[in-house]
Amino acid sequence: MFQLSDENFHISFRKTRMGMPNLEATFETLVDAFVFLDKNKDGYVSKSEMIQAINETTSGERSSGRIAMKRFEEMDWDKNGMVNFKEFLFAFTRWVGIDDIEDEEEENV
Repeated sequence: MFQLSDENFHISFRKTRMGMPNLEATFETLVDAFVFLDKNKDGYVSKSEMIQAINETTSGERSSGRIAMKRFEEMDWDKNGMVNFKEFLFAFTRWVGIDDIEDEEEENV
């Protein structure tokens, strides 16, 4: 189980069938991704940093700027023009459907 509360930054983990090492590796990957996006290392991702990161990882695709802005808007929950790590985690869980996976695992138990 991976659970985040918007009001109090609370993370709770429950061991899955995969075990804790995979969870730790996943969390490290998320931190690395956020650090990659946070170009000026201020703890926030701005729209310009998002575009810069997308441009570094795409090979001139015309839609990459639009995709970056759409993803940024999905991450910027409080609409202040900056994405903090908590907002990044919330968006990531929505993108990958972690809640859906947990529901399926609980049904199979």
